[in-house]
Amino acid sequence: MRKHWLFTLFVVLLLANAFFIMTTSGALPERIASHFAASGDANDYMTRDGYRIFMLLFAVGFPLVMAALISCLAWLMPNITNIPNRAYWLAPERRETTFAVLSGYALWLGCLLVLLMGGVHWLLVRANAVNPPKLENGPFIALLLVFVAATILWTVMLLRRFRNTS
Repeated sequence: MRKHWLFTLFVVLLLANAFFIMTTSGALPERIASHFAASGDANDYMTRDGYRIFMLLFAVGFPLVMAALISCLAWLMPNITNIPNRAYWLAPERRETTFAVLSGYALWLGCLLVLLMGGVHWLLVRANAVNPPKLENGPFIALLLVFVAATILWTVMLLRRFRNTS
């Protein structure tokens, strides 16, 4: 039951992110500042259509691929699955449960990546709303710090889940 809820959340976030990118990128200028120096000043540009395609691929495709890889590779190639106490957790009597747990963690990571990319897109939309385009470093750093903290928490929880063999 929980995995179905998590899968639904992941799909809803992917669709919402795609919708968000499609609806907000139309207001961007034809030539979009897409890369910024540490100062926040734009130093590379791309077309609006090119940006929209790139961002959709990266904001939807990347989280989808990562979640699928983590979920499927453990099942397809258990010998390369790197979890603590691998022999114990991949024993035949625990294998299906382990794969289900890894799939759940993969979906959580996918959700984090979707939210990160949605945040990056929003910051780029805001950066391109001013002339000349300028990325606000404070919100960008805050977004990255939240993502790093969530990823560390995700990793700690994953490692703790497979720590004990009892």
